[in-house]
Parts: sequence; C-alpha cells; structure tokens
Amino acid sequence: MSEFATFLLIVTFHTENLIVIGYNQEKNPICEHGPTVLFRLPSINGSHSKQFFACSASRDGSCTFRINQGSSKKNTHSNKSNERYVMIRNTPVSRKVFCIKCQELVVESEIKNHVNHPFLNKLTEKMLKEPTRILSPLSVDKSEAQYFFTGSTLLCIYGIFKQLKITKVVCLGAPRLHEYLVTKTKIVSLLLDIDNRFRWFYNDTRFLQYNMFNNYFYDGTSAQNVLIQFLKIVGSSDIICIFADPPFGCRSELLAQTIRQLNELYNQTNSYIQNILPVFWVYPYFMEIYIRKEIPSMEMSDYRINYTNHKTYNNNKKHLKNGSPVRLFTNVALDLFSLPKSNYQFCSKCHKWVSRSNRHCVICNNCTSKNNVTYRHCLKCNWCVKPNYQHCDKCGRCSQVQGHICKLYRKKVTCRICLLKGHVENMCSIWEHIKGCKQNASGCVVCGSKSHIVSDCLERKRLLNEEYFLGSYNNIINMMN
Repeated sequence: MSEFATFLLIVTFHTENLIVIGYNQEKNPICEHGPTVLFRLPSINGSHSKQFFACSASRDGSCTFRINQGSSKKNTHSNKSNERYVMIRNTPVSRKVFCIKCQELVVESEIKNHVNHPFLNKLTEKMLKEPTRILSPLSVDKSEAQYFFTGSTLLCIYGIFKQLKITKVVCLGAPRLHEYLVTKTKIVSLLLDIDNRFRWFYNDTRFLQYNMFNNYFYDGTSAQNVLIQFLKIVGSSDIICIFADPPFGCRSELLAQTIRQLNELYNQTNSYIQNILPVFWVYPYFMEIYIRKEIPSMEMSDYRINYTNHKTYNNNKKHLKNGSPVRLFTNVALDLFSLPKSNYQFCSKCHKWVSRSNRHCVICNNCTSKNNVTYRHCLKCNWCVKPNYQHCDKCGRCSQVQGHICKLYRKKVTCRICLLKGHVENMCSIWEHIKGCKQNASGCVVCGSKSHIVSDCLERKRLLNEEYFLGSYNNIINMMN
C-alpha cells in the first residue's frame, strides 16, 4: 500500500462533537463502506476520553458499525460479484426492464422473481445513458444524499470547464454531471460514487464504486489502476480536474484529505513534483470556513448551484427568498472563468464575476455578499455584514438580533485576529499577550485604521509572524497549539 493511502488527522468537525484521530487502510477495521476512522470523544472535566472506530461515510445510524479501540474484531467486507452487472449491461436493451422496487435492471427471464413489483419496461438506449432519470435518489443527508443539478447549472459548469479547457473530470459524486458530460460533451468523465446501482449502467471505465471519505475502492487494486490510467496525461492539451459534490452533512476534513491524496496520486502517476489539480467543491456558502480551514487556497464563487429534487436548494422563492445557498468553491483563480450575464456581473476591482446584488466595498476590498443580498459596511466593527444585522457593543460585532445571546454567540464565532474559535476579538487573550492592549473602539481591531479590515492588517500579520505557503497558513498561534 502506497503512502497516499494512510493519513493522520487531529481535527474537530463542525456538526459533531467528535475528534478524528486518523485511519489506516491496512490496520483499521472494515465496515461495508471500507476502512473505518478512529474517533475520540472529547474529555469532560479531565476524564479519560473514549476512542472508537466508526464508519467514515456515516455516523447518523445508517451504518451501525462501531467498536472500541483495542477490541478484537476481524475485518469483514466482501464485494458482490461483478459478473451479473456485466451480463446485464451486455444484454440488448429490448430484453431488459428496470425494477422500480428493487432499483435494478433485470432480464425478461428474471421477471418471475419480482412478483407484484412495478417495472419500467420499454427502455431505450437514451434512458440507459441517463440513469439519474430512472434511479430513485438516495436521501440520507450525512452519507448518501443525492440531489441532481438542474439543466442551467449543468450548462454553467460545462461552460466553466470549456473556458478552462478541461478535458477530463474525476466526479466525486455528481452523477448527473457525469452523465451530462458523457452523453452531451467531448469531455471524458469518470464517476467515483458510493452508490453501486450505477454498475447496472456503466462499466469500470466510466464508474468505480468508491468512498470519497476514506479514498477506498470497493474493487481494490484493479479499480485503483483504472483511476491511475485516467489520471495519466497523454498529450500537452490534457487538463484534468476534480469535481466533488458531497452530502452537505459530510466530514469536510476527510474529503479534503482525499482530494490531497488524489492530487498526490496524480503527481506520482505523471512523475510531477508538485502540480496542483483544479478542484471544484459544491457546498453551502455558510460552510466556507470549514473548506478554507482544510484547503485555504479554495475560493468561493458567487454562482448559485440549483437542484431539481431539493425542496429548498433551488430557485423557488417560496422556500428561500435569496435563492439557493449552495455555491461552487474552487482553487482556480476566479478571474479565469465567467458566469452567466443574466444574473452575474464582472467586478473590475475584484477581478471576478459576482451576483448582480453584490456590491464592492472599498474598505474590505471585496464584493462581500455571501447570500445574494447586498451587504453593508459597519463602521464600528469595520466589517461588511448582512443588512438585517445590528452591532452589539458587548461583543464588538454585528449579528442577527433575534436569538442573540452574547455568551453563546462568542462560543460559536472565530476570532478574526488569532483565527481560533470560541471568542471575539475584544476578548482575545493571545492578542492581548502579544500586543498588551485591547482592541480599538472602531476601525481595524488591531491597528485602528478605517481603511482596511483586520484580515488585511499588516501589523497583525507582522506580530503573529503569519505566512502563507503551499496552501496553508502558519503563525505563532499554530506553533503554540
């Protein structure tokens, strides 16, 4: 097993009070979704914290695998034979039907085994090339949720690929995008997805059953070799990218590590030293902090991703007056591609396409809106905020008025000075220790200037010895922790 198959993480996830210790594909127990992850419950009042192995893809009960560290349990996991899938794919379409209840393709002679089951008979080649139009979407948000892009979203994503001259796409999830690329474009796509139902429709040059949260191939080395061949650059015009559309309740630090592993495999395959693959990651805008924490080079595009089968993440104003909150994050410079002119405009100061409701702030030096409304600049905290926010003098920040409790609010936010969670700037003990003073009453919370925000403050960067190198920030705070 190569080095890219093993990693060690010590991070805290945003939706669960668990700490990821790490996983090892060779040694950790295996559940139905591949090698498990070692978790640790945080200690309470100095008590000994409990460590246990659990599924990398699901911790909401859909996968019940969980054993304590040190327990003796054999690794048990077996893959279904691929022979039946091959036989079904090679059967003429006129002799196949789709069992809606069992969610599988069957040949005519097997219909007797599906008594009283509803069927789709009269299948066509076009239907088989677009399986997301046939399959019932999975709906477990924390592990296997499936929401399919609208036609306009597919056109926009394809337009971005064309502008960047992308020739190959590794789709982590995103089956609707995969089938669009395969059937309607010249871009070559490989779908890596945990849903084995796609085996009925694609051979292993188009689909590999895969867990994106532990970089696990269900068919082992043979499947990994397919990916290796796909990642090979065969001409000077070849440009490969990764497109990830994970469940929104996923462990973002695990997916980020998988992306790094795939990038390392890409470099190993092509004998590169350190080439960076273009990455696109679909996620809600309010989860930006978690992506940026793992991959600081990722920037959020203003483009709003819409789904056909999600009741709120679409353009239906009845559910969300500001439209879908789902955005496209990428490590590609945002000025390298344009967005549809119908809803977006180019900001010559930011050098990127933004929503028409977004406005450039000269102090923040950015088009600051995140949620498709026009933000306003608060002179007291020297930061652009949502229009319905009000300034709290105790917290030294703006927040929504309804439900604002200072003590609870401070525990949830991230300090803009030291970048640590659990306090606001006027209570940053690390900064007080370094600088020997509290924040100013207004303007930049570090130097008091009203011409820039704290993240751009040169004084802050100098005193914290902050440097940005190869996708991560380093400063004395990180060294202290």
